[in-house]
Amino acid sequence: MLENLIIENFAIIEKVNLEFDGGMSVLTGETGAGKSIIIDALSMLTGGRANSEMVRHGSHKAVLQAVFSVPNNTNLLNDLDHNGITIEDGELIIYRELNQNGRSTIRINSVLVNLKTLSVIGQHLVDIQGQNDTQQLLNSEEHLPLLDAFGGENLAIVKRQYAKLFNDFRSITQHIRKIQTSQQEITQRLDLLQFQQQELNDAALEAHEEEHLLDSRGKLINFKKIADRLQSAQTALNGDQVGAVDLLAEAMHVLQEISEYDDNYAELATTIADSYYVAQEVGRDVDEQMGQLTYDETELLRIEERLQLIHSLERKYGTTVADVLAFQSKVDQELSAIDHDEYDIEQLQIKKNELRQVLRKQAIKLREVRQQVARDLEQNVNQQLSDLLMPGAEFEVHFEPIEGFVSSGTDKIEFYVQTNIGEGMAPLVKIASGGEAARLMLALKTTFAKQQHIISIIFDEADTGVSGRVAQAIAKKMMTIATDSQVLAITHLPQVAAAATHHFLISKATENDRTITKVQHLDENGRERAIAMMLSGDKITDTALANARDLRLQATDIN
Repeated sequence: MLENLIIENFAIIEKVNLEFDGGMSVLTGETGAGKSIIIDALSMLTGGRANSEMVRHGSHKAVLQAVFSVPNNTNLLNDLDHNGITIEDGELIIYRELNQNGRSTIRINSVLVNLKTLSVIGQHLVDIQGQNDTQQLLNSEEHLPLLDAFGGENLAIVKRQYAKLFNDFRSITQHIRKIQTSQQEITQRLDLLQFQQQELNDAALEAHEEEHLLDSRGKLINFKKIADRLQSAQTALNGDQVGAVDLLAEAMHVLQEISEYDDNYAELATTIADSYYVAQEVGRDVDEQMGQLTYDETELLRIEERLQLIHSLERKYGTTVADVLAFQSKVDQELSAIDHDEYDIEQLQIKKNELRQVLRKQAIKLREVRQQVARDLEQNVNQQLSDLLMPGAEFEVHFEPIEGFVSSGTDKIEFYVQTNIGEGMAPLVKIASGGEAARLMLALKTTFAKQQHIISIIFDEADTGVSGRVAQAIAKKMMTIATDSQVLAITHLPQVAAAATHHFLISKATENDRTITKVQHLDENGRERAIAMMLSGDKITDTALANARDLRLQATDIN
């Protein structure tokens, strides 16, 4: 509920600091004293648009602040969490600053937010119902959500079941439409992938294959040169007369003979011995390579053809064999991920038709449940209208079938009313203004107060155009709403003022050639005088005071 409201330099209000409690509070006072300005301030604090003209003349800025105690409202808490706003000690503090230059600063629990976020949060906190402002109730688009909320969890279960089937039906419908509009493109894509997969599978490339083939081709192409050079090396190392190996052996022996005379000679002998053994090993390797050296023209042709195939694939799919193999893996993955049944229009249409039948049955079930809820709602609202002394009025939930399926079902829901016998039912949005409209809105607000989970409901002269017994009935209904939501009411009806649990008197005065608004929280004596003034005008008579006391006694019986 709203616990505290601070208004500074806003319109004709210099500064007020109001403390509120639960139940029902009324604000009364002469016309122009500033009652509606207080409601305007609350509107600004819950998402209303502002302009620099709202800043009090001569001031640089207006400051508005409201403190709410927050109940365990799941939707509100989710919206706060989504915007990074945390609740401390169950309190929500909204601060808004309006500057003369038109700028506005908004903070919720010290978190800087924009107007859209404030509006989202504010819709959970305050509902302002004025003479021409009935918000959700006069918006036909909101009637179905209100009916569903009134239906509670039983209706919610059926609605969720329908929503699941609807989403499945919509998905398959969109999938079929996508296939139908791009059938040629899909077919071409599948053909290309299958061709690429077959071509790459037939090639059966292996990692590092190209390098090995190039090595083998190089040996075959340069066979004569390799053979000649190996032969020359073999002759040099192991010649028929004297080769390098024999000469190294002779040098090793002669140095070994003198190695005992000098360490330098011994080191030379060791070095030449190492060279001898290395040359001897190389000679054996050259002999082995000579023995293995062969020339196969058929193998050379095979290698050339294989390399030509590899180069062709590299031009298509990558610059290296590794790139081609990576591309092949992607093709395989894409083809394996494609369920060809997903592109079978005939099978998909069969599945869609089967799903349509199930969805239609669920839509009928949802309609039947809603119609039962609608009968309960009609009975409840009509009882409220009777309590508000509108015996000729009638409320009805109108169902209009729609073609096909939408996310909410297969019906358009709209509230219809008849305010007087014989006038006929008409959409709620076309109701007459005045006292009848006020009572009708109050009947609906009483019925929906619990479902809307709104913390504070404000009636801004919503009781205009009524008096007498009707005024007393309206007061009683407002008190009924106050059992579930905090109620703030601006009223000119003494019956409503008498029924409230708290009474604030708004007055204006002139100080230093400036008009200022004052707010006084009245005690019991003050309440009686304020109610008497509402009954008799500026001059309070003994009769008016007696009537005021009587209204307060009657209100005590109501409460």
